[in-house]
Amino acid sequence: MSLVTTQRILLVEDEPGLREVLTLALEGAGFACEAASGIEEGQRALRETTFDGVLSDLKLKDGSGIELLMWMKEQGLETPVVIMTAYATTETTVQALNQGAVDFITKPFRHEDLIASLKGLLAAAEPESAPPSDLGELVGVGPVMRKINALIGKVSRADTTVLLTGESGTGKEVVARLIHRYSDRAKGPFVAVNCGAFPEALLESELFGFEKGAFTGANAMKRGLFEEAGGGILFLDEIGEMPLSLQVKLLRVLQERRFRRLGATDEKGVDVRIIAATNRNLRARAESGDFREDLYYRLNILQIELPPLRERPEDLPVLAEHFIRRFCLKLGKPSMQLHPEAMSQLLCYRFPGNVRELENLMERCVALNPGGPITRELLPEGFGQASQMEAERPAPLAIPTDGFDLEAWIQALKGYFLRRALDEVGGVKTKAGKRLGMSFRAYRYWLAELGGLEALPKEFPWPTDFPAPVVDEGGGTEGPKEA
Repeated sequence: MSLVTTQRILLVEDEPGLREVLTLALEGAGFACEAASGIEEGQRALRETTFDGVLSDLKLKDGSGIELLMWMKEQGLETPVVIMTAYATTETTVQALNQGAVDFITKPFRHEDLIASLKGLLAAAEPESAPPSDLGELVGVGPVMRKINALIGKVSRADTTVLLTGESGTGKEVVARLIHRYSDRAKGPFVAVNCGAFPEALLESELFGFEKGAFTGANAMKRGLFEEAGGGILFLDEIGEMPLSLQVKLLRVLQERRFRRLGATDEKGVDVRIIAATNRNLRARAESGDFREDLYYRLNILQIELPPLRERPEDLPVLAEHFIRRFCLKLGKPSMQLHPEAMSQLLCYRFPGNVRELENLMERCVALNPGGPITRELLPEGFGQASQMEAERPAPLAIPTDGFDLEAWIQALKGYFLRRALDEVGGVKTKAGKRLGMSFRAYRYWLAELGGLEALPKEFPWPTDFPAPVVDEGGGTEGPKEA
């Protein structure tokens, strides 16, 4: 039986069982699939046949998918490649993207996800120069981090403004440095400044510099960070804390590519790429007037949102092992691993400090470990346990001895989770509703019904906070009991 297809796929996979399963899946989806067991067979097939796409494992017995990509580039073959891997870092992702890959897909994966990736991403990629060989620091195996790693590779080559959002400790500066590393500005400087760490007047002089005599104490001319970052990248961390008066000047620099030192009469041109980062909800701040709306839209050309660690538990073991290896090398310790009980305790913890907190915790454990596996005894005392105040209070679902007002408590409970969901997603109501399993309209309705955001409880409402109303003999209520 002949099958007419428009897309021929070369599958390069050295594991026979997986190769057979993937071949059947691809052919079942309408592709014409030819399988190869390694780089040598794949090269032979590419010499003899024209393919619309290549699906290759990253690690092969006779080399790697990256080597196959490099060979294809040398041969002038622009056939798009999708790489399969069980472990993707930014360095391998960017290297593959630069050599012509159009996507990464992380094992284990569903066949329908693979088919969707192939159908949606079979497009020729422009060849780029090879990236540096040092390893990246944004580690993860889950689908969210895979997409972010691929996005970093693409964003790095687009010479425009980037906005990084996410909670503190999620790795925003790491991402900014990776974008610099893989961009055309890699040979230029990377200059970072925390906009929330300086008073307004000092931040202005830091950014724009000043002329001699511009103000009392200005005994010599000083170049600002815009000049220092010329030809490279200026990273504006905590951009949401920048005063409104400086936001106006920043907007002009972004629009006109010119600035003026304090005390100067002429303007200077500047060649710098801006990467801004914030843990605040800039859209909400712009709507409330606390942040310039025009600047928000000028910064938000390319956005990368970094998820909190609690939303990517599949990455926690990989990150923990990554940090342990790094600190063993740094501190001159023999290699070590987390004991299963310690790992289990880590997985139960919410990590409010995100990846930075995990990194510091692993450094502590490696430093204190005399040898062998890292056990839970090496974790800080009380790690992951409820606070003393919570431990002394009754369980949330326990009925107090004197009873409680169930209806009032349920309303407060609804309000608490409405606020908590909103806080956890950075103030975006659509995401908060999704987190609670409801539509945006339902979330907005409940929020209005409960009196708006300011009326919602910030702390968990315990049943003991809602005294039971006195019920009269006729079945009605007479209001709360007197103490």
